[in-house]
Amino acid sequence: MNHIGRIIASVMMLAVSCGSFSAEIEVPGLVTDNTITRIGHDFYREFTDHWEEEYPGAITINERPSARWGSWIIIKVDQDVLYQTFLFPNKRDFDKQINIALAAVYESLQKRAINKALLNTGDLTHDEF
Repeated sequence: MNHIGRIIASVMMLAVSCGSFSAEIEVPGLVTDNTITRIGHDFYREFTDHWEEEYPGAITINERPSARWGSWIIIKVDQDVLYQTFLFPNKRDFDKQINIALAAVYESLQKRAINKALLNTGDLTHDEF
């Protein structure tokens, strides 16, 4: 019985020590797909096919679909929204929307880098999320 207690204690200590070192792995330049519908997946594929920026962080493309109105596409970095658009199911102006999204995200990332460089002081803290 004492042997089983030691094994359980060893397993518990191992679990606690491994848990304290686990951290979220961030892959640089990753664009994640959190879309649901066909139009959302098509937007993600076209966006990533034309994406040429070497961004060190992760970009997320989210979708809020509506059967009646289409899909609301949101492009984020961390908690910051870089671009939002509404896509119709019939793909009206789809290529134009892709080009606008690419330009807007490039511009937003540049503004973000400038703000980070200029506002990086000890007085301001990072997000607590």
